[in-house]
Amino acid sequence: MKVGVVSDIHANLVALETVLAEMGPVDALWVCGDTVGYGPDPSDVLALLAERKATIVAGNHDRAVARGEDLDFFNPPAAVAAKMHQRWLSPAERDMLAALPRTLETNNVTLCHGSLRDPLWEYVTNPRSAAASLALARTSHCCAGHTHVPSLFRADGRAEPGRVRYDVAYALAPRAFLNPGSVGQPRDGDPRAAYAVIDLAMSTVTFHRSPYRLEETQRRIRERGLPSIFADRLAFGL
Repeated sequence: MKVGVVSDIHANLVALETVLAEMGPVDALWVCGDTVGYGPDPSDVLALLAERKATIVAGNHDRAVARGEDLDFFNPPAAVAAKMHQRWLSPAERDMLAALPRTLETNNVTLCHGSLRDPLWEYVTNPRSAAASLALARTSHCCAGHTHVPSLFRADGRAEPGRVRYDVAYALAPRAFLNPGSVGQPRDGDPRAAYAVIDLAMSTVTFHRSPYRLEETQRRIRERGLPSIFADRLAFGL
């Protein structure tokens, strides 16, 4: 069974369409939160994920858009974008976001957005914080997002935080905490969309990057009146 893993799409439809096309056929699609926020196309992103029957957990931006939750923690441009998305989405779309689980177990993997200690807000950036989540997991592995940086932390002490190699299969054994990076707002200095594919039969994960028409997303962000910082930083992956 092969599973596509994505996170932090942030309403970037152009990037998501590119990632799904390059990913090719998979048996399941997992989304580690933050489908909305920042970007120009929240409704279209939600519709495409529904069409693909994606398994999705909640991110902090999803909760902020759905319920206004924790908006005080957002920087001003992010709060502006979340409130704009609230107005753009239908009540049914907001209800769908509000109903997303904070964590979810499937196929011996626990999905969350931040960590198992704090599913919405903790940034897992080092082996110690990854180990803390794995200690709470009832599954062998965890998948998360939130940092917008591809990373892999394994229980044997080997780590690839922010410097994973692409198109190379990494063993997940014995236990692993992985982050596929961000589809729609990368923050590792690489503007290409990021994703991963897990081969459950082989117990491996392969990280990938995809160039996409980011200038089209930039145009849509500006056209819809979102804060310009979300368009500007796409070109730098920051």
